[in-house]
Amino acid sequence: MIALISDSHVPHRSPEIPEKFIELVEEADMTVHCGDFEEKKVYQNIKDVSEKLIAVKGNCDRFELPNSETFNKNGVEFGVYHGTGITPRGDHGTLLKIAEEDLEVDVLLHGHTHNQEAAEKDGKILLNPGSCTGVGGGSSRPGNPKMMVLKVKDVFQVDILELEDESIVKKTRKFDIESSEN
Repeated sequence: MIALISDSHVPHRSPEIPEKFIELVEEADMTVHCGDFEEKKVYQNIKDVSEKLIAVKGNCDRFELPNSETFNKNGVEFGVYHGTGITPRGDHGTLLKIAEEDLEVDVLLHGHTHNQEAAEKDGKILLNPGSCTGVGGGSSRPGNPKMMVLKVKDVFQVDILELEDESIVKKTRKFDIESSEN
């Protein structure tokens, strides 16, 4: 299971990531953060509770992180990129170019817009978990904290999670994806 979070913006816009989301990070065998921790201690706190952390630099991060990362999970190629510099924010054409040409991956995990999205475009899957603290930014308004949980087995399943009144509301989306292990 992969816990997918982004745009925490702690402590300047939010005091902390919700405990229910931290519990999911602790349960996951891998956590991916798509940028905008804000402070290195927030990165370190997530790293301390994660079995494995993959993280990229967001435009509000003032410490060293890579701009992008790639990894393979059960034969599926994933790329991670914050989304800084994409105009308009979250533009699918630009995200597809990053997935296809720059990172050469099947699934692109990204943030920056603070809005959740699970889209399939031209054979690529684009996933944005939204802001894990629910903060606004750029063109987005504050809302409920959001994240995703990814399961990569025979089927690629994305659990789209939103924290509402201390309860997690879940929507599930399944994608057909060919892996190199099939």
